[in-house]
Amino acid sequence: DVTLIASHGPVTFGDTKEGSMAIRVPTSMSVGGPKGGGHIVTAEGLRDLGAWGQSADWVDYWGPVGGKTVGVALFDHPQNPRHPTRWHVRTYGLFAANPFGLKPFDKSAPGTGGLSLAAGARATFRYRFVFHSGDEKQAGIAALYRDYCRPGEGR
Repeated sequence: DVTLIASHGPVTFGDTKEGSMAIRVPTSMSVGGPKGGGHIVTAEGLRDLGAWGQSADWVDYWGPVGGKTVGVALFDHPQNPRHPTRWHVRTYGLFAANPFGLKPFDKSAPGTGGLSLAAGARATFRYRFVFHSGDEKQAGIAALYRDYCRPGEGR
């Protein structure tokens, strides 16, 4: 959980493709290329290059590390502002949830994706990283996400 507080006056987070909650995966997990053997999968079943900039409840990035298939899923909680978030997830290993960007992903009007907080206002974002063996199906990522969203969970 991350709570942003405009404690010293109003704050605006700009409309950018750069994410907010992020991780980099090992090069061996990247998608394609001479060093990568991984995959990206969204909750909606979009894969690899097709996942970039899309909205989804969760995204899973999995591939080989040290001779084993492992992965990491990132969950966007339904109570988050702008849920389901957009994903700045790249085939070279960048993996970020991005609630602040719209224009870079769907060519919205400039500034559409920015988020403003009035002086003293708060915005709370809840995310969960799940590190696992296997791909998203073997790890049961969809079921783990449903559990995360149950009342009382993900807090």
